[in-house]
Amino acid sequence: MKRLFIIAILALLATAGMAQEKCYWVFFTDKNDTQFDPYSYFDAKAIERYQQSGADLYDISNYPLNGSYVNAVNAYSTEVFGESRWLNAIGIEATDDNATLIAQFPFVDRVQEIVSNGTVARIEAKCKEIGSNYNDILTDQLKRFGGQHFIDKGINGKGLRICVMDGGFPKVDTHPAFKHLRDNNQIVKTYNFPNRKENVYGWSTHGTMVLSCIAGINDEGQMLGLATGAEFLLARTEIDPEPFKEEVWWAQGAEWADKNGADIINSSLGYGKDRHWTKDMDGTSYVAKAAQKAVEKGILICNSAGNEGDDKRWMTIITPADAENVLCVGGIDNDLEDYRHIAFSSYGPTADKRMKPNVVAFGIAEVAEPNNGRYSNAAGTSFSSPLTAGFCACAWQTMRDKTALEMKAEIEKSADLYPYFDYAFGYGVPQAAYFTGEQKPAERSFNLVQEKDGVKIMFSTIVKNQDVFFNVEGEDGVLLGYYKASPDSTGVKLFNKDLGDGKKLNVSYNGFYDSCPISGHGGDITVVPNTRRVGGQDGTFPKIKEEGWQKSTFFQYDYNIGNATWNGFNRHFAFGRRWFYGKTYKIGMGLGLDWNRYVHLDKDSDIHPFHDQTIMRNMQIRGELMQRVVIRLWGINWDLGVYGGINAIRRVKVVDKTYVTDDMGQPLPPETCRTKYTMYNGVKAMNLFEYGAATRISYSIANMLNIGVYGSYRLSPVITKDDILIGTKANNPSPWSVGIEFEFAL
Repeated sequence: MKRLFIIAILALLATAGMAQEKCYWVFFTDKNDTQFDPYSYFDAKAIERYQQSGADLYDISNYPLNGSYVNAVNAYSTEVFGESRWLNAIGIEATDDNATLIAQFPFVDRVQEIVSNGTVARIEAKCKEIGSNYNDILTDQLKRFGGQHFIDKGINGKGLRICVMDGGFPKVDTHPAFKHLRDNNQIVKTYNFPNRKENVYGWSTHGTMVLSCIAGINDEGQMLGLATGAEFLLARTEIDPEPFKEEVWWAQGAEWADKNGADIINSSLGYGKDRHWTKDMDGTSYVAKAAQKAVEKGILICNSAGNEGDDKRWMTIITPADAENVLCVGGIDNDLEDYRHIAFSSYGPTADKRMKPNVVAFGIAEVAEPNNGRYSNAAGTSFSSPLTAGFCACAWQTMRDKTALEMKAEIEKSADLYPYFDYAFGYGVPQAAYFTGEQKPAERSFNLVQEKDGVKIMFSTIVKNQDVFFNVEGEDGVLLGYYKASPDSTGVKLFNKDLGDGKKLNVSYNGFYDSCPISGHGGDITVVPNTRRVGGQDGTFPKIKEEGWQKSTFFQYDYNIGNATWNGFNRHFAFGRRWFYGKTYKIGMGLGLDWNRYVHLDKDSDIHPFHDQTIMRNMQIRGELMQRVVIRLWGINWDLGVYGGINAIRRVKVVDKTYVTDDMGQPLPPETCRTKYTMYNGVKAMNLFEYGAATRISYSIANMLNIGVYGSYRLSPVITKDDILIGTKANNPSPWSVGIEFEFAL
């Protein structure tokens, strides 16, 4: 058994180091010997968009890949699962060795492993049927945009084409929420990139709910989204679980949307903390580059900010929402009176400190429920993005001469906090009245009064359910802190005695904006009264983590399985620190202190309740090397590694009890026994070194706590000498241990 276990451990460790099939981008150097006719490739609506936006139909990025290059790479690949004209690249599966060979081809610019893991930006969906007898055609999620202004003027996104990229669209072909789309042939095309076919009406329910936030109508005739008159392209680009390919499919989906005349792309998808580092959220990922290219070609992209707002280790958005010209949409609570950042919505800025999100919308929405043909309440920035995409279609309908980039700017200007911004709300919630010409000029609602020790915000009138938003902006445009407060007649005082020169105070209240410089001598700002920092932040710019080792603290408790000799309660306790490098596949090391106890009970003296005992104890300084595989779908970590330690304290206590008997030779009560203790220390007690192999399976809770079970097999003997009572080399404690572990991300 011992030999088989050792062989298995060594085989697994060797397998981890061997070349395995992985997913790669392969980028080509050129598109030599390729031809392209845009008028046979593009849909007529795409050509119209190119001409209107001033984009070049004959741009080299639109040309196909060189087929001979693709075929040559394919010969060394397990699979070519996607192509991108815009990136002049293909996605492949190949072994490490073959990837190295492919990189040496003269027409290959570079080969890069794909280390991005897609995720739908959804928290949960709870079944909650929408009641009947609505007197209003709009849900609250559309009222928040002032959507009635669009309704009154008959603006419903007609003439706009929207591509929805998601993980599937079950029951869209039968659900009553989309009957008007089917009856009017508003679903123009569909494509399933993972399965390479047109059918998208299955798989993840996420896409169905997202689409309903753009154009759904419930059974009572109440609108769930504003763009009920738009046309749609439905693209399935996600598969769950699928750790590597989605980024290629996302790029393909954007090109497909471009080819088929999309004006708007909604992407309630993102690539973030499962495989990326926060420093990567700077607009340089390949999916962000594809998004940027789509905007250059006249497409407006709405993308969810992500649902990492309550993960204090992340504190930025996800890609491709980090792309400069993508409209990144965060989430707020579904309350028409209280303007609150919703806890899970990701905060900006980007890793290179650009302002994101751009705008916000409800992060809790009424959606079509595909499983029962009814309607549900769902939460996530997955729904704030499509709500905004539907709004954008209506807004663009009023300004068809604008380019995508110009429309992005107009959407931002329409928001109810503009030109104020912060990293929780962006510019606020876009408003329909801006586009229908019914937005009233904001009246002055406060004054900024410079005082010796700071600035006071004085309010002429206190408006019910209106918070004041304010931030402190540095010279480089980066926010040093942002807040919101409930004003009262005393105003809000900002003490700047500790704040450095060159800073700027920006304030928004009841639609009015003003700013002023602040001077001081460096440090933080103090604000009173009734002030709460947005989203529970500390009011300072959150430090974005660089790529590096992730640290954790662990506690272990286990039981050493007994054998014929060491038959007592044998236990082990340890705590220490670990350091991991990587995302889904991690390499790690640990250092800790261990306490072990092995007990022998003399079965031969069972006529007395006090048996003879031998107790071995040691304190060990232990190190470990391991690999960790993270199974994202289930939140499971699997560790496999080796450990080794030095027994700093080694002690054996032999307890020899001699019982007193009466004249008849019968033992007297136990309290009459005489006990002899013999102590052995150091090398005479047990081995100086210990080493072995261990494996763990743990479950991750909120990326902060891993709770798991583990087992270990000790390869070294505990006893190496025949010096103690029962301590012969043939009577070593069992090498097997099992136990539980708690690991904290501290």
